[in-house]
Amino acid sequence: MKPLIMTLLMCCAGISAQAYALSFSKDYEGCMRKAGSHSESIRTCQIKELKVQNKRLKKVYKLTAKTANPAEQALIKQSKAQWHQQRGNACQTAGKKIKAYNGFNSSCALQMTVSHADMMEVRLNNKIMK
Repeated sequence: MKPLIMTLLMCCAGISAQAYALSFSKDYEGCMRKAGSHSESIRTCQIKELKVQNKRLKKVYKLTAKTANPAEQALIKQSKAQWHQQRGNACQTAGKKIKAYNGFNSSCALQMTVSHADMMEVRLNNKIMK
């Protein structure tokens, strides 16, 4: 029952994230259009985009740490590690290499990463604007 609930929540989150997130790359949008309903092509697109989004998130974390005081930097490092662990647990990716992700793993990890990067960017921009 628990995996079913998690899957439903991830689907709902994915639909709402796709409706509002503007942070997917243009390459990803084109790749998904070409993939149509072919699941292996969709997975390939998701894995490529996940790599892009992982780089984006890493950059945002770096900029966030740069604008933080030393005490905040330690918290940022800790929260980053916790978030990666949460994503690994939720998406069942802990200990897996990206190329080994199945459709659920890649979709889940991509949605969580895009959402987290969006949130981190908003926080960073709000902090800079103050």
